Parts: sequence; structure tokens; C-alpha cells
Amino acid sequence: MGEVVGDTAVTQPGSVDPVAESQRFVDRLAEVDVDALSDHDRAHFIRTLERVKGGASAAQARATDALRRSREAAAPRDAARSVGSEVALARRESPSAGDRLVGLARALVHEMPHTMTALTRGDIVERHATECVRETAVLSAEDRREVDRRLAGLLSRLSAPALGRAARRVAAELDAASVVRRMDAAVASRRVSVRPAPDGMAYLTVLGPMRDVVGAHAALLARSRSVVGGQCPEEGPDGRGVGAVAADAALRLLSGREVGQVQPLEVHLVMTDRSLLGTGDPGSSVMEPARVPGHGPVPAPVARAWVRDAGPASVWLRRLHTSPEGRDLVAMDSRRRVFGGLLRRMLVLRDDVCSTPWCDAPIVHADHARPVREGGATVFENGSGTCARCNQVKEAPGWQVEVIGNAPRELVVTTPAGHRHRSTSPPLLGWGSDPPLVHPPPAPPTSPRSLSAPTPSALEARLAALLDAS
Repeated sequence: MGEVVGDTAVTQPGSVDPVAESQRFVDRLAEVDVDALSDHDRAHFIRTLERVKGGASAAQARATDALRRSREAAAPRDAARSVGSEVALARRESPSAGDRLVGLARALVHEMPHTMTALTRGDIVERHATECVRETAVLSAEDRREVDRRLAGLLSRLSAPALGRAARRVAAELDAASVVRRMDAAVASRRVSVRPAPDGMAYLTVLGPMRDVVGAHAALLARSRSVVGGQCPEEGPDGRGVGAVAADAALRLLSGREVGQVQPLEVHLVMTDRSLLGTGDPGSSVMEPARVPGHGPVPAPVARAWVRDAGPASVWLRRLHTSPEGRDLVAMDSRRRVFGGLLRRMLVLRDDVCSTPWCDAPIVHADHARPVREGGATVFENGSGTCARCNQVKEAPGWQVEVIGNAPRELVVTTPAGHRHRSTSPPLLGWGSDPPLVHPPPAPPTSPRSLSAPTPSALEARLAALLDAS
């Protein structure tokens, strides 16, 4: 979660304040009575606002490039990442997006005058400009200007993807060797990533050479069609379609499991004792969702099913001690000696994702909010879960991080320009659980998988006994 705090504009006496003027324009837009307009005028208003977005993006690009040049003149060594992070905070984007926006601004202001003019007039929007800049990134400044010149007459006529394809074609004509080098270099960036998806799902993405990825996909589909067609004696379709079988096969093979084997990797599942076992505070709801740190909420019935399906030998119980209202994590049991780094795990459980406002990247570093060199202690209150980028950027000149409060814990990030951005650690069970909701008593169960408190299974009875014994 991010929030901007304490921003004030500083202008010379008698001069026009562009920040205040921009804010007044935004306020006037909110006062437009769209119900009083005809359909013709509404459509025209929508079109005009699209042009406004383009013009605003051009102004942002000019301001971003001016900020970059100012920072580079003051501190050349630390400017690159620092400016990207500062722009990201200002635009409520991730730091990596901030880097891209700084590069976009530099290209538009200095190397692509026709594209910048079209953006300023509102003939295109930022997405069009981004496509042109990305597809010409490997070219020299001279070749990029030539691409810009050739596409000048098409800027307002093509969609963003079509404009990107056109830029790619001209780039390949002007400097085929650079395009080939870019494709070769892309192979070095092959990776596997994961990101949340709706409804308790997630995307596992493999970025690799096209021929290898297409080949792997074809092999998965061939295997899946064999399973669905009943041609694999070791595995049946079990009511699944080709896509579901392919996904199950890919995940099983990547994790090294045999058919029917339980996932051996640890998944941190945070949920109340009431949601898991039906015990604890009777005023709480058995429907309080669980949370997988870094990935989001999981409905209580689904979380209970995960625990049931895992089996007694695969479930470990650890108590999380919270503040009185149940919002913030303050301590945690350490009963499993095979796992070290309990303090770091607490930071991950508390912060969920990178604690920098609007970053949302996975936590990589356990960082001191107040540096050790300034007397910062290695304690839970002074720790922050951050991505590698944000941990390194805050060491650049002009950056400051301050902890305010503990329950809830707030982090205030001050940029070199003096802007302050505040983030708050989420409730232990995730955003949306604060304040705790008061639910009516659940309806009588209608099935073994009812959404009300379930009849304890053997596994749940064992977990309840462990909880009581602890």
C-alpha cells in the first residue's frame, strides 16, 4: 500500500504555479456534468480527454528528463537508479517501471521529435510512444531519428501494436546487425517467473527461445491428448480437459513429482485458528480468508481443503502472535529447528511484498529501515522486507526511510526531491481484513465441504491437539 504525504509546491513569487494549475484542471474535470451532455458531446468529450492524456504524458516526459539531467549533473554515479525509483514513486509505479519511464522520456525528448510532437498534440497516447521507443532501443541515435521520421505520417493512424511492428520493421532494415544482437542478448535474459492470478490461481511463466518454448508446449499438448484419449495407463484424465492435463503435467514435471505425489515444497498459509479448526474466538468468522504471503487471499474452504489434502505428515503448525485486535504480527513460535532465519520469515509474513510504496515486487532482502551505521538495531521493528532494487536505491544520496509506529507499522520514504511517500504493512490476513468483519452465524452445513465450520477430520483433530498443547 502506498500514500503520498506532505507534498507542497515551491515556486518563485509572481510566477505561475504549474502544479496548482494542473490540480485546478483536474478539479474542473470532476465538476463536468456529463448527464447534461448529448451523446454526441459525450463521445467528443471522451475523445478530447484522450488527447489530454497524450499531452499530459508528453509533459510528464519533459519533466522526467529534466529531473534526470538535474540528478546526473549533481551525482552522476548514483543518478540512474535513484531517478528511476523517484519517478516510480511519483507515478505510483514499480521501480522497474520507473526505469523504463526515464528511458522513454530521454528517447522522446532527445531522439524522436516527431513522436514527441504527436504526443504533445494528443494525436497519440503514451502506449504508442512506448512501442516506438522499445522497438528502436538497439539503434543508434541517428537511426532512431530516421525511424521517427519515416513513421511520422503513420503515428496518428495506427494502433499501438501496429506502430510497434512498423518501427520494428524499419529498425531491421536500417540496422539488421543490431536487431540480431538484441535477439541474441535476449537469450541471456531467459527466466521463470510467477505472479498471482484471480480465483486462487497463479501464472508460471517461462521466458525462453521461441523454438524451445514452442517445442515444450507441443510436447505437453501431445502428452495431454494421449492422457485424455486414454492412451496412458499410468495416468487417467479424471474428467480433465487437455489444457488442465497439460498444466498438471508441467507443474508435476517441474517440481520433480511422480503421478499422484503431493507437492513437497513448503507453502506458507496464514489463517486464523477459527478458520482452520473452528476453535478460538467464537465472535470471529469461520469464513475469514487465509493468505499466502506475496500472492494474496485464499477462501477459507479452499485453505481447509489444502490442509486436508496435504496429509498429517505434510502439515506443520506454527503460532503467530498478533496485536490485541489481530491486525499486526508481533511474534512467532519457533518449533521447527530445520528451518533457520525466523526473524526474516516474520518480515516476509508481515510485509507480504516489498515495503516500498507501489513496488509490490517479491521480497528478496531483509533490510534495516534505519541503517546499522546510524544505530539501527537488527530487530523486528526496524526490519523491512524489500526487493533488491529498493534496498540498494535507498543508499543513494538524498534518500531516507523512517519507521513510524508499530501497530500498524508505517514506513515513510523521502526522495532526494523532498517528497514523502508512506506505506503501511498489511493486516496479517491481508488487505480487506482490517477492520475485522463481523459475520452472522454460518448457515447449517449442506455438504461435507460446507462453507461453515467443518466437522474436524483426523488431521484437524491432531492440529487442534497440538495447538492446545502449545
